Amino acid sequence: MSRKAATGKANRKREKTMRRKWITMMRVVRYGVSNFSRNAWLTTAATIVMVLTLTIVLATLTSQLVFNDTIKQLRDKIDVSVYLKDDISQDDQKKLEHALKSLPIVTGIDYVSKEEAREKFIQDSKGNIAQLQAIDALDGKNPLPASLRVYVNDTNKLNVINDLLNKDEYANMQAKKASTAGPRREAIENIARGAQFTSIGGLVVSVVFVVISVMIIFNTIRMAIFNRRDEIEIMKLIGAEKSFIRGPFIVEASLYGVIAAFLSTALVYATLSVLTRADIAAYGIKADPTLHVFTAFMPLVILCQIIVGIIIGMISSTLAMRRYLKV
Repeated sequence: MSRKAATGKANRKREKTMRRKWITMMRVVRYGVSNFSRNAWLTTAATIVMVLTLTIVLATLTSQLVFNDTIKQLRDKIDVSVYLKDDISQDDQKKLEHALKSLPIVTGIDYVSKEEAREKFIQDSKGNIAQLQAIDALDGKNPLPASLRVYVNDTNKLNVINDLLNKDEYANMQAKKASTAGPRREAIENIARGAQFTSIGGLVVSVVFVVISVMIIFNTIRMAIFNRRDEIEIMKLIGAEKSFIRGPFIVEASLYGVIAAFLSTALVYATLSVLTRADIAAYGIKADPTLHVFTAFMPLVILCQIIVGIIIGMISSTLAMRRYLKV
């Protein structure tokens, strides 16, 4: 036999093998889909539990993003006021500003003049007659100092600013000591700790529901195996491969995950959209960025949900077959 003929024969054999594998795979998928639709009650129960599981997992991640954006927004509103002496020179002021800007946590600095400080004090004191009368009694004098409003990106590292301001070369430029503490900072840090606790709680609940989902799908597949034990025995007797017997059960369990992925994604997206339209930003909750990310990466979110759902289904079916399917 010539080399060309041998190569052609090998190619035909390879094509025949590939075609046979393709036909086998399609049969496995068809049998799996058929098994999925056989028992509507079991299928519905398993799918609902899978939807709950994937919804909780996705909702936990989504809420964490919302909390992070909300806390970042609140932290961006925190600033440190450095009060300047009235006789500070322009060179000293620039020197202090340059030193503050060199700190990694400082994101910006605004200069507030004595006149601006007085106007702000008057605006903030509206409704407080005593304070307004005290200002009027000064006959136009302005006791309020100019200041530098220092914006930071990490409220946990404000001690860095304190250390700088306490140096002798900068302490002499200040009218009074700057304060990096206060009720607003404490409130924001409490919110951050609450968000962290909520995130951990969500992960725990997600894990619990994953386990429950695996158990329910495990029992669903086990019942399917029991109901079709005669078919399985016949397939074993005629020499069916193990993968051909296992395949439909894996496909059946994976379908729970695929359907649940679309339903859970739609549920979380709809909830997030409703909350955003309800103007929860008025309550200080910043959900818009998360919704935009969700919308922009919707195919990726669905794909990740499908992968998680299929993995849960495959684990469940594999455990059921190892214990109850003796092949």
